[in-house]
Amino acid sequence: MNEGFGVRSLHPSVMLMYYAGGMTFGMLLFHPVILLCGWAASIIFNLHMDGGKAWKRWAVPALSALLFLLVLNPLVSHRGRTVLFYWGDIPITLESVVYGVTMACSLMNLVTLFISYRILITEHKFLYLFARVSPKAALLTMMASGLVPRLRRRMQELMIVQKTRGISVTQGSLVLRARHGTRLVGNLLSWALEDALQTADSMQARGYGTGPRSAYPAFRFRVRDGAAAAGLLIAAAVIFFLWSRGNGYLTIYPRLGSVSLSNGDISVLVVYILFLLLPLGWEWRDRKTWQALNYKT
Repeated sequence: MNEGFGVRSLHPSVMLMYYAGGMTFGMLLFHPVILLCGWAASIIFNLHMDGGKAWKRWAVPALSALLFLLVLNPLVSHRGRTVLFYWGDIPITLESVVYGVTMACSLMNLVTLFISYRILITEHKFLYLFARVSPKAALLTMMASGLVPRLRRRMQELMIVQKTRGISVTQGSLVLRARHGTRLVGNLLSWALEDALQTADSMQARGYGTGPRSAYPAFRFRVRDGAAAAGLLIAAAVIFFLWSRGNGYLTIYPRLGSVSLSNGDISVLVVYILFLLLPLGWEWRDRKTWQALNYKT
């Protein structure tokens, strides 16, 4: 999708405000129903960005981490007064189960937001936001965040090339596969180090970090950016106000409180969902305009 279309057309500072608020509220709010609805809204946001392709790649490890938290917390934490049953000598309490569910929902919310962050906050936008403040730290952070995906792609390329030479990590005895795997990792590290040296030489030759950068992509702060920023700020202010009044939080220890949502909790839920889905308003508006123009032509 074009960078000048829908959510991608919003100013980088507006999107940074969106993700900062979304991740902050994902940690401040601590009610399983609110966090579960927020997770659903984040998934909807992801589906509109790339059809859910990035989410599908992360779904299995993310859901595995969720199940791990659900099982681990009741086994490790024995706090709470409502004992459901005993697993051997270990008491499994209702409070520890609910706490694990809430923590898992919070974690999944953050992971889902980070997936769409990787789609929308490109390298150019990241450097535009932070390079003027600290160019070296901005470049280092950007390169570190993309290191794992880059190594994964290169490992897949190496495995395809090495298969033509009869080297595979999926066939043969365990010793042979380990030997082939070690060779692949060695080649991957050599490739990564060589690429790092070339990048460093290129940066030094171009004088990166010695002065202000001379050119940036043209990110203009337009009317739609101001409207989106105002909407996000108003929603964030309302959420902070309601949260400071004790809404959006479930008392779990020492005894589980009522899971049902109060009027204040419902207000927090509605505003939180509006905050997470607000940028999609521009996506839906631009899609509708694009469809109308193509229908006329």
